[in-house]
Amino acid sequence: MRVSWSLIALAAVAIVACGSAGYWYFGTNGASAGPAPTAAPAQQQVAQSGLMPEIAADDMVLGSPDAKVAIVEYASLTCPHCMRFHSETLPKIKSEFIDTGKVKMVFRDFPFDEAGLRAAMMARCGGKEKFYGYIDVLFKGMDQWAREQDWKAALARIGKLGGMSQETFDKCLADKTLETAILNKRLEGAQKFGIDSTPTFFINGEKVAGAYPFDHYAQIIKRKLPAQ
Repeated sequence: MRVSWSLIALAAVAIVACGSAGYWYFGTNGASAGPAPTAAPAQQQVAQSGLMPEIAADDMVLGSPDAKVAIVEYASLTCPHCMRFHSETLPKIKSEFIDTGKVKMVFRDFPFDEAGLRAAMMARCGGKEKFYGYIDVLFKGMDQWAREQDWKAALARIGKLGGMSQETFDKCLADKTLETAILNKRLEGAQKFGIDSTPTFFINGEKVAGAYPFDHYAQIIKRKLPAQ
């Protein structure tokens, strides 16, 4: 089946699958072109000082805008390693650092496939108040909705749980402006910040690639916090 969404931006960079999940990537004509290259191992870290994506006006910020430490995460909503981070690690980071005003977090979409792109679009159409609620539900239910043959219908059901009508859902997924914005952010992440696997984080200038246990992130965050 021909893919209707624009893949020019995705074709311009190497499309790397998350972990060994075996996702497929698409050629510029929209046809399946084979399995995506394997990503770097989940347990890989690259530290670079002074490198930090700027937080933009359209970014969805979780936590206090005045927090001294910012985490920018690049992730795909169809990435198993990202799902593990959001299910097992982020709740602890949120409880200890975000809810206490020490850390703010930004989720940046880095979709590897059409399902991931459309899920990202739906979450953003929910608005800032519902965005992270949708992200949480999408990751927790990823093994179900992302593997359904009619994943679009599964996404619509998730949208309805958040109060999104079918009409709003259809309009959202057909929004070319939103689609282009997400793909451009993905392209920027790849070209400017060297993103080639997910999840990848930037913590006040330190790049961390891979899904780690909570203690690993906690050590970095504490190093970045101002001295008491």
